[in-house]
Amino acid sequence: MEELKAKSKTEIIELALEILKQKQPSLVIDADDFESTAWQNSKETIVKFRRYFRFSPLNAEQNQYYDISVNLITKQVFPFDSMFNFTFYIPTEDDKKKLDFIKSKTYLPKQPEKNITITENEDHYWISNSTKNSLIKFFINKKTGFKSVFLQGTYSVPQVKPVFESTYDREEKVKLSGGDEISKKEIIDMAVALLNKRQLLLKWNFNDYEAEVLGDSKNTFVEFKRIIRYIPFSTDPEKRFSYDVIVNVNTAEILPFDDFFKSEFYIVNENDRKAVAFIKKKFGDFSANFENTIYEGEEDYFIDIKNEYSFGKYTVNKKTGIIKTEIQASFEPTRKPIIENPDNYIEIK
Repeated sequence: MEELKAKSKTEIIELALEILKQKQPSLVIDADDFESTAWQNSKETIVKFRRYFRFSPLNAEQNQYYDISVNLITKQVFPFDSMFNFTFYIPTEDDKKKLDFIKSKTYLPKQPEKNITITENEDHYWISNSTKNSLIKFFINKKTGFKSVFLQGTYSVPQVKPVFESTYDREEKVKLSGGDEISKKEIIDMAVALLNKRQLLLKWNFNDYEAEVLGDSKNTFVEFKRIIRYIPFSTDPEKRFSYDVIVNVNTAEILPFDDFFKSEFYIVNENDRKAVAFIKKKFGDFSANFENTIYEGEEDYFIDIKNEYSFGKYTVNKKTGIIKTEIQASFEPTRKPIIENPDNYIEIK
C-alpha cells in the first residue's frame, strides 16, 4: 500500500492493465469504450474500468456485467473472480450496428458522471441517462427511428455506491415526470397492450387505477395502483390479495402474474362494485394520493386511509350510511440517521 500510494494515477492504471492481461489475456480494453478511474482507502487500491455505453440486447442474460474492477492488493479481477455467476458483456457485430443506429438518432455523451444504458425490446430501444442524483429516460422506435421526449426523475437520497458494485445492482426506482402527457400516455399504452395480450381473461377497468411511469437505469415500469382496495366480508385473515399491477415495458414481465411467489390477484365482482358505490355516495370520492382500504364487516364498512403524512380510520354503517370518524392524525416526521463510513474509497485524481 505504501508503494502504491507513492504512484501516480497513470502508473496505477498501467499496473491494473498488466494484472488484467495476465488473468484475462483474450480481453482487450478499448480506451474509447471505457473510462478508467483509480480508488483507494487504507487497505486497498482499486482501478475501475467503467463502460460508457451499456447495451442490453433482447433476451440478454440476467447477470450480465459491463464494468471491470481490478484490486491491486489481492490481484482479484471482477466480475471474473466473483463468487457469483456473472457474464461479462462483449458486444457482437450486430450489437455494434444497433448502437450505431441509436447514435445516428440521438447524442450520447461520454461523460464521467453519466451512465448511459440502452436496453432493447421487441419494438423500441430504451435509453437511460443516469447520475447519482437523477435519471432521464426516452425511447427510440426500432423501425421508424422516432425518438420520444425526455422523462426524468430525481433520486430521493443521493448515495455513493461501492467501487465493486455494478450500477445494475440494488437500484431505487424513481417516478418519471417531465416531457409531455402524450409521451407518458405512449408508455402507458405499451403497458396496456401487454396486459391485454398476456391477461386475456381479465376485464380491465383502468378508471379503478392510477398509472405511474417509473424507471431505473435498465428498466421502465408502469405501475397501475388500485385506488381502492376492497376486502369482502368473511375473507380469510391470512389471505393476502394483490391489488396493484407493475408492467416492465422492457422485458414484458408483469407482476404479480409473473412472480415466483404468487399471491391471489383481487378481481372485483358485482357485489363489491355495489358496496364501493354505496360507500362513495355516503363518504365521497377517494384520492389516489392515499392508500385506501375498505374492510367489509357484518354491520359496517371500515375504511383506512393513509399516506406518508397522515392517516384516518372511519366507519360507514351498511344500512343507514351513517359515517363515524374513529381517528384522524398526522405522522411526526422522522429524520433518517446519517451513517458515515470512515474507510470509504477516495478517488485518485
